[in-house]
Amino acid sequence: MRPAHSCRCLSVLHLAWLLGAMFLVGLSSCGPASPSDPANVESHAAMTGLSLSEQAPVSGSAPTTQGASPMSLASGLTPADHGEASPEEPLVVPAWMATALKSPDVYVRLHSLDQWAQHAPAGSVDPLLLAMEDEDERVQARALALIEQDWARAHAEEK
Repeated sequence: MRPAHSCRCLSVLHLAWLLGAMFLVGLSSCGPASPSDPANVESHAAMTGLSLSEQAPVSGSAPTTQGASPMSLASGLTPADHGEASPEEPLVVPAWMATALKSPDVYVRLHSLDQWAQHAPAGSVDPLLLAMEDEDERVQARALALIEQDWARAHAEEK
């Protein structure tokens, strides 16, 4: 009975090694680390089209309404066309929106998405696309819903 037991152990070891290798391959194919990683802060800022020095800090008690923001919602924005964007084009996101999307408070991020949807011109979905990369599923779902609303609004205006 000894050989059957060692055969099972060997089989289990091979299975464990195979699962471990598959896990490592899966992790390496998932893509870059999260934007909260200090090594990726510059690349995340480059995606928003803003340097780290251009992004204004957000105070925890300041409301994110258009009247309270020193920067107009439409300043520095270019409407995105509904075609395919080239990969070289950085996302156009105002500083206040980029800062709000980096907030650790999920409700600040959700509120900023709602503010954007209310005041942004049709077709300006770059901040919503950036929010699709958020780690919280509620932010991702809200961004997707707002993109769909923008798409429906644009098609309704065409008719």
